[in-house]
Amino acid sequence: MNSNLLLERHKNTNSMAKFYDKATGITALVAEIRQRAVEKDEMAKAVVSHGEPFAYSGWTFVGRKSHITPLQALDVLGNSIGMTPPEMVFGENQLLLLHEASGVCISFMAVEALSCCHFKEGSDAQQLKVTMARVQSATSAYVDDNPSFLSSHVVSDEVKELEISYDWTYTSDYKGTLARVDDHGVANTTADAVRVVTTTERIDFEKLKVREDILWMEDVSLYEDELHDHGVSIYSRVMPSGFYVLARYWMRLDNVVVRLNETRIHHVFGKDFLLREYTAKEVTFDTLFAAGHPNHMSNYTNIDTFQHLVPTKSYHFEKIYLH
Repeated sequence: MNSNLLLERHKNTNSMAKFYDKATGITALVAEIRQRAVEKDEMAKAVVSHGEPFAYSGWTFVGRKSHITPLQALDVLGNSIGMTPPEMVFGENQLLLLHEASGVCISFMAVEALSCCHFKEGSDAQQLKVTMARVQSATSAYVDDNPSFLSSHVVSDEVKELEISYDWTYTSDYKGTLARVDDHGVANTTADAVRVVTTTERIDFEKLKVREDILWMEDVSLYEDELHDHGVSIYSRVMPSGFYVLARYWMRLDNVVVRLNETRIHHVFGKDFLLREYTAKEVTFDTLFAAGHPNHMSNYTNIDTFQHLVPTKSYHFEKIYLH
C-alpha cells in the first residue's frame, strides 16, 4: 500500500478515531511532510511556523499538536490498546524525526506511550498498592473523576488492589517508536527494521552545554491528568551540531511516591548513529521526609527542582544505527 493510500486511510479513520496509531501514524505524517513544498536553502528554514516541517543536515523534523482526543474517540483508542486511558490524551500529537537518506525514523505518539503502561510478561513489576485513606487524601479529585480505577475488589479494609493488566498510574517506559520509511513513504515498524545495540558510550552532556543557536525546537504532550500530576511530554531542539530529544514521564502521587522515566536521544550530524539513554527513577515521600526534605506537597510541583533527590532504579544505554 503506498503512502497516499495510507494517508487517505488515516484521514478517513481519523475523522472518528482522532489519534495516530503505530500502523499508520508515521506513514501518514511522512506523507503530509512530502506533500508540502519545502524550501531548498536549509538555513532559510531556521525560522518556521508552528507545525511546519523543518529540514536540516539530511533530517526532517516535525511536531504536530492538536486538541485533546474527544471522549468517543478515546473509547476507540482505549479498546485498541486494552485499557481505560487517562482523560487528557492528545492522540493526534506526534513528534517525528526522519533521516532522509536511510529512512530511519523516530516518532513519539500517545497510543504507543500508553501501550507501554501494560505490565510486561515475566516482569516483576507490581501494581502500586496504596491504602484507601492515603488515596483519598492524596488524589481524591482524580479518583472521583476516574471511578473505574478503583472499581475492583477490596483485598482488605485498608488496601485496594486493581485487577487490570496495566499500571493505573500510567507509568510508561516508552522510548519512542523506531521505523524505517521506504521510497514510497511507507513505514516499517517491525523490531528488526532499525539496528539497535546496547552500548557503554554515553551522551556528551558537556557538549550539549556549549552555547549554540537553536534552529528549531518543539515540545509535544502525549497525555496527562487534569491535576498535572502525571503525564508524558517530549522536548526537542535542533542545533548546528546535532539534535537532542528528551521524552519524560513523571508521576507524583501526593504523600506516596514520585516516579520519573526519561529517554534522551542525541545525534551529532555526520555520524551514522544516535545515542539513546533511558533511566527510571523512583522514591517514596516517606524516604524524602525521613531524609529531612520538606514535607509539604507544594515543594514538589516542579520535578526539575527536586529530581536530583530521586534515585535511579534502572538504566539502559543504546546506539541506534542509521544504516
